Formats: sequence, structure tokens, C-alpha cells
Amino acid sequence: MAESTAAKRDRLLAALGLTVNLLGFGAIALAIASPDPLHSANLVLALAAGLPAASTGTVACGALLLGRRWGMVLALVALALQLLAVVPYGIVRTALGVGSRGLTGTVTGLWLAAVVLLIIYWALALARPSPSP
Repeated sequence: MAESTAAKRDRLLAALGLTVNLLGFGAIALAIASPDPLHSANLVLALAAGLPAASTGTVACGALLLGRRWGMVLALVALALQLLAVVPYGIVRTALGVGSRGLTGTVTGLWLAAVVLLIIYWALALARPSPSP
């Protein structure tokens, strides 16, 4: 039986999400190691929100690639963690940043838009009837 278009799109998004989450671990390590005026905030955010979001997202994407429907729920949890952490941090970083307020604000806005769109996508995908085996 041929795989549906929605299932192919789900697998493509899951593969892209897995790549982004694995790169996120490197970004977290870089944020912790690099000297910055907001180093304490970087450290706290990376350990308290970054690692749980990246870990949950990695497991969710792996489950989605294996065709497990519960991966959609876990993806929503990981995206919600990102939403709860990145937006306030981006606002603070934009307000306190000296040189790159425009860039920081733009990146925060784009990240917010992407996460909200992904939350909507996975919520609608979860509402789709599951294919019968």
C-alpha cells in the first residue's frame, strides 16, 4: 500500500526536526562555553530549557520516523518547551543587547513564527484519523 502524502510530509518534518535537535545540542554547548555578558542567563536557559527541549524533540522525531503516533504528542511537548523558553529569552536579549538588537529581534520573531506553525501542524496531524493497520 502506498504511503499517504501526509505521512510523507510527517516523515520529512521528523527528519528535519531530528537534524535541528541534534544541532541544538551543539548550540547548547556553544552557548554554555562562550563568554558573553549574559553568560549566567545562557547557562540557566541552556540547562533548564534547552537540554530538555532538545532531548524531548530528539525522542519525538525518532518516534515519528518509526511511525509511532505518540511522537506527535511528544513533538508538541518539545515545541511548547521551546516556545516557553526562547520567546522570553529573546525579548530580554533584544532589550539588553547593545549591538545587534535588530538581528536578535528578527531571529526571535522568526523562531516564534516557526514554532507556532509547527505546533499548529502537529496538533492538526494528531487530529487526523490514524491509518488502520
